[in-house]
Amino acid sequence: MSDTPIRDYLAEFLRTQCDLEFDTIAPDATPAELGLDSLTVLSMIVLVEKKYGVALPEREVAAAQTFGELMDVLGVPVAPAS
Repeated sequence: MSDTPIRDYLAEFLRTQCDLEFDTIAPDATPAELGLDSLTVLSMIVLVEKKYGVALPEREVAAAQTFGELMDVLGVPVAPAS
């Protein structure tokens, strides 16, 4: 298990791999609106599972249609973008 909070890990992933700033993403934005394809989202999920030794519920991950819903599955709080 990592000492880095999942939120910080995801923020770094989004910044370095997707050129997105976590705190500016609207919770109701879809992955497509953010320029994220399904492979990128899957990569993010797999990396979190491996790094933190967790198994995320596949149905909930697949059902997540917005950034906020995906973060809920990951247990990461998001604040509305201003």
